[in-house]
Amino acid sequence: MTVYSRRGLHGHVVDALGLRVLSGEVQSGSLVDPESLSAEFGVSRTVIREALKVLAAKGLVDARPRTGTHVTERARWQLLDTDVMNWRSRGTRDPLLLLELGEVRQIIEPAAARMAASRRTDGHLATLRKAVDTMVAWDGSEFGDLVRADLDFHRTVLLAAGNELLQHFEVILEPALQARDSLLHDHNADRAFVNSHLEVLRAIEAGDGFEAHSQMTRMMATAARDAETALAGDPRAQAAIRERNRNGAHREDSTLLPLGASSVI
Repeated sequence: MTVYSRRGLHGHVVDALGLRVLSGEVQSGSLVDPESLSAEFGVSRTVIREALKVLAAKGLVDARPRTGTHVTERARWQLLDTDVMNWRSRGTRDPLLLLELGEVRQIIEPAAARMAASRRTDGHLATLRKAVDTMVAWDGSEFGDLVRADLDFHRTVLLAAGNELLQHFEVILEPALQARDSLLHDHNADRAFVNSHLEVLRAIEAGDGFEAHSQMTRMMATAARDAETALAGDPRAQAAIRERNRNGAHREDSTLLPLGASSVI
């Protein structure tokens, strides 16, 4: 789902630098040293300059007269950009991302299920059934199969809603499901999610918008609670929640390195 290819020197540099910013290896305000980056990656200044243009378009860096290029404040980052979401969800687990995605899904997906009940096609229903069948048949060995089935199900609900804007919600749906499913897998989550998906499917098949909305609401609430429970023992997660509850500000890492530092990978 990434918009910007990671293939080739240019793509590799964009991906590496974007991941540094979103993973917290560098902080807002850090100056970017093109010469240092050129030497580190073994590429020309032109490659670095073009890579920084891509990051600038995503709101991650900016150039100031006489002060050079710097990493921007978080408020300017295009957090719904596919690449930005991908960078944020890779590497070290971001507990705040998991919690916030859970909240957003509770707002959007029940409404999508309600619309899907009246707008779905036979093709949509076939895809939903196939996804549920995969979940039912899952033997616990290939976790990736379960994640893909889960993604196919929820993506199809968005498609079946018949709203072009909702379809683009899958930009954040994929990392949300991968991160959440991985988290719950690590905590030995039970298989109750299969029944909840089946109930949503039955409601959509029956054309019952009210029931589809109700069942998806239950599923999203359970998913959010499961994530909160799984994160309960994570000090980082609890600190992030306390910080958000206190002043609504996103956390900042005070032990960050300059973007051009040779020790940053």
